[in-house]
Parts: sequence; structure tokens; C-alpha cells
Amino acid sequence: MTDLLRSSERTIARVAALPLPHEAKAVHKTSVCLIVPPSVFVVPRGWEWVHTAPFEGPSILASLVKGLGYPFRLFDQREEFDPAKISGLAKGYDIVGIPVYGDSFKYVRSIVDILKAEQPARPVVLGGPLATAVPKLLLEATKADFVVAGEGELTFTELLDSLTKNEWAMPKDRILGLFWRDDSGVIRSNPPRPQLADLDVIPFQDLSAWERFRGKKIPELYLSYSRGCPNSCTFCYRTFPKWNVKSVERVAREIEYYRSCGFGAAWWNDLTFVTDRAYVHRLMGRVFQSHSFRWTAFSRVTGLDEETLLLMKEKGLDIVLYGMESVSPSVLESYRKGIAKSAMIDTINLHRKCGVKIGGLFIVGAPDDDKKSMDELIAFCDEFKEVTRVKYLSALPGTVFYKQCLTNGVITDEVKHLEWLSEEQSIEEDIEHPGFVKFTKHLSKDELRDVYRRVNHRIEVRPYDYRNGDNVFLERAEKFQVRRDVT
Repeated sequence: MTDLLRSSERTIARVAALPLPHEAKAVHKTSVCLIVPPSVFVVPRGWEWVHTAPFEGPSILASLVKGLGYPFRLFDQREEFDPAKISGLAKGYDIVGIPVYGDSFKYVRSIVDILKAEQPARPVVLGGPLATAVPKLLLEATKADFVVAGEGELTFTELLDSLTKNEWAMPKDRILGLFWRDDSGVIRSNPPRPQLADLDVIPFQDLSAWERFRGKKIPELYLSYSRGCPNSCTFCYRTFPKWNVKSVERVAREIEYYRSCGFGAAWWNDLTFVTDRAYVHRLMGRVFQSHSFRWTAFSRVTGLDEETLLLMKEKGLDIVLYGMESVSPSVLESYRKGIAKSAMIDTINLHRKCGVKIGGLFIVGAPDDDKKSMDELIAFCDEFKEVTRVKYLSALPGTVFYKQCLTNGVITDEVKHLEWLSEEQSIEEDIEHPGFVKFTKHLSKDELRDVYRRVNHRIEVRPYDYRNGDNVFLERAEKFQVRRDVT
């Protein structure tokens, strides 16, 4: 294992020395393409851009592959739900990579079938959140050749070395974080790769890889200064369990580099934006010194104080989204949230005092949810009206809750459950889908659906459009646009 860690250190040094995206040059013959799948997830009015802005992970991977010298192309399929449209698209590329998100299993399985039928010997590599959560299951359920579990920068670099047999190549069974099929078709799993301690080595995003924006302004970006989360909620899957941060100087260099694309808004991907208030103050003072753009962040209701929130507002903050999930003490305890209803109210009042919009994200249908807890939630949302998102509870692969559902027999077929997650749109009608799992025994489907409708009504009459600084109420509820018919 010591030798493998030394190899990782060598790879880290190589990745850290990669050129900036615009300086990268193709020097190898082996070509690589990345296919970004669509999502059926429905977003509130004014937030449609979350499906079209350049995704951070693929943008980083594009920079990595091009920086290593491989000819590269990104195929953005986020608006194309028909897997058959992938036919012939990747022709001429020697290696295909596909990020797999929680709602893209069915699409990815279908396009892997098409890709392997076209060129059986061509390697297909899966990565991303779902691949990290259930790597072996993805290899069992698809015809893919490799799954990169965890942070992909180092593992994918070493896999490309191995596939191209270059000077850095090592045997596949020595690449940390890799799941793969050997020559006899047996699925093999290598030891996990430790998380990166120094996030400054991560390549900058290559925004030029997204053809829809070639020669155009990119209105919104995804950004992050950290990976991981210090909390451990039972329903949430942390692709990176340990919380690490980039240096403030590195974040400043990134934003300066992206400045030329003309973006006016950013969504910070950090799971908890205000984890270290001192860091956030340094970030605000250094990163936003010469930039003006609007931005959105996720945080935790126990993290902010008035000084920090006012500073964030001064530096362009539009809205902070909080995973409140429930107002029931027993449900919050079962979720391991470590927060209370009183903290939510304090944070709402803080935002009102500072004049900063706030969004509460809620989940309905926990095993402990009953009429009393749901009535409490409805009353809370009626009183404060700060709810921005509500969805039914899902068992996401890799989470503590998912493992509990496997143990107690609530989920009996993992592949069928992945298929359901591929069709879940986060809308009221999800409850009628045959794959829907109702986790609470205390409420009927009709009762649970009524709770969803009553909470969601608050969002439909007060949609948080990130481009609008005012809290506008509509005269009548406005349903959000369904992305496609998944029946």
C-alpha cells in the first residue's frame, strides 16, 4: 500500500503541473470523449439555468484530459432524453467517459449498450456520484468496463496511463479507487483512494469544452471552494466524506480566470458554505475584491451570524438555501441533522433583519412522519413562507438510510430502485409512479400527497427567481415546467 500511495503522490505532482485549459495541447493519438447525461429533475421557475450552466465536474475533467495531452470532446446531452440519439455520436473516439448522477442510471445504461454494440472493444468508463456510491452494482447492471469511485482526477489519470501504456502506466490492479472487469469478465475492486488533502492541485474548469457556449457569454457558473461535508445526515450521500478547502488565493485565481466568460451569477456547490466563518471572511475580502456577480449558496442554520451574512450580502449574495428538512424533533433526530426548529426561526429572522433572501428545503415522508409532524410543517410554512423546495423522501444509494432500507427489506431490488430514481422528477405526481416507495406507515398516499401540495403551494405563489432581488408573490400559483414525460 505504501508503494501505491507513492504512486499517488507522483500523480498528484503531475496533475498540479498541468497547463491552464487554454494552454493545453494534444500530443497523444488516443482520443477521449465525455458524455454528460440529462436529468428529469424539475426546478422552480427562474432556476432553469441549473440544467444548462457548465457542470463543474465535467469541466474539471475536460481540463484534466486536455492538460494531459489527449484529444478531447465533451458531448452535452442534457437536453436530449432519447438514448438512441447517442448512436454514432462518439464515433472516432478511443475512450468514452460518462458521469453518472443519481437520476441518470437508465439513460446511462442504455447509451452504454449502444456504445458497446458500436465498438465492443472500446473502453467505457463511469464516474461521478452514483458511480462512487454503488460502483460494483453499476458494473453488474451495465456493460461498462471501468468505474472510478471517489475523486476522479488521480484515478482517471492513472487509468488513461494504463490504457495507453505510456511511460507512467501501472497495472490496473494497482490503481486506487478503480473497479474494473478483468480479461475473464470478473469484476475486480481495488483499494479506495484517499481524498486529496490539497485541493489547489485540482485543474481549473475548462469552460470552452461546452459547445453551446462557444463564442458566447456564459451567464451562470457553478463554483466551489471545498469538497466534502463535516455533517453526516442519514438521507444525504457525501461523495467526499472529509471536508477540505482550497486556499483563498487559489479561489481568487480561478474566478479571475473565468472572468472572461462574462458570467453574472454563480451557484456555489459547497454543501455547507459557512463551515468556517474566518475562512468565509477571508474569501469575501480577497475573492470578491474586484468582481461583482450575484451568487447563491447552501449552508446550515447553525452557521451564520449577522456580521458574516451582511458581509456576504455586500459581496453579491442573492439567497442562501438551508436544508431544514423537517420541524419535527423526532424526524430531525432520525436524520441526524443536529438542528432544531428554533434555529430555523432564528436564521429566518436573521435574514429578514439583514434583508437577504432565504430558502428552506424540506423533505416529507420520513418513517417517523405522521399527521402531527406534517401539520407542524404545514403550519410552519404557512407562517414563515420561506420554503423554496419540497420533495418526498428518497433512499439515495450510499446513504445510511439506503443501507437501512436494504437491511430491513424496504428495498429488495437495487436495480429497479435505480430505475425509479432515474424517473423521479421531484414533483407532486412522483407519488403515483409505480417505483415510488412510501417510507412512513402513519400516512396514506393521499394524505402524503396532500401535504406535498399544501407545502409546495407556498413555492408556486412565491417562486425564488435568482435574477429578481425582490420577494415577489404571484396572484395565482404557477406550476413548474415538467422536463419530459417519463411514463
